[in-house]
Order: sequence, then C-alpha cells, then structure tokens
Amino acid sequence: MLPIEAPRRQRNRIGKKSIAGKFDPAIARAFAILAAKEDSTIEAMLTEAVLDILQKYKQQIER
Repeated sequence: MLPIEAPRRQRNRIGKKSIAGKFDPAIARAFAILAAKEDSTIEAMLTEAVLDILQKYKQQIER
C-alpha cells in the first residue's frame, strides 16, 4: 500500500478566504454563461461584483 500524499494548496489560494452562497440554478447558469462570454472566470466576476457592492456602500477594505 502506498502512502497517501497530503493535499496541496494551490498557490493562488494561499492567504485567501472563501465566500460561498446557494443560488437558484438558473442564476448560477446565467452567471457561468456571462463569465464565458466575457472570457473571464466565475471567481473573477464575483470579485468584481463584491468590490462594486463594497464601493456602493462605501465600505473600506482593511488589509
């Protein structure tokens, strides 16, 4: 039996936090289609949306 390797974290995820939600399948599908049409990713589009919301409500980002 071979030893099991510990899962490796992807470098682009180090120092990041997950924000998740449950959405209607039609919304998720439309969002995925929009990301593909924009030659983007769902994560990049969600980042843009979250930053827009933070700006709308004048919420500063503290690092």
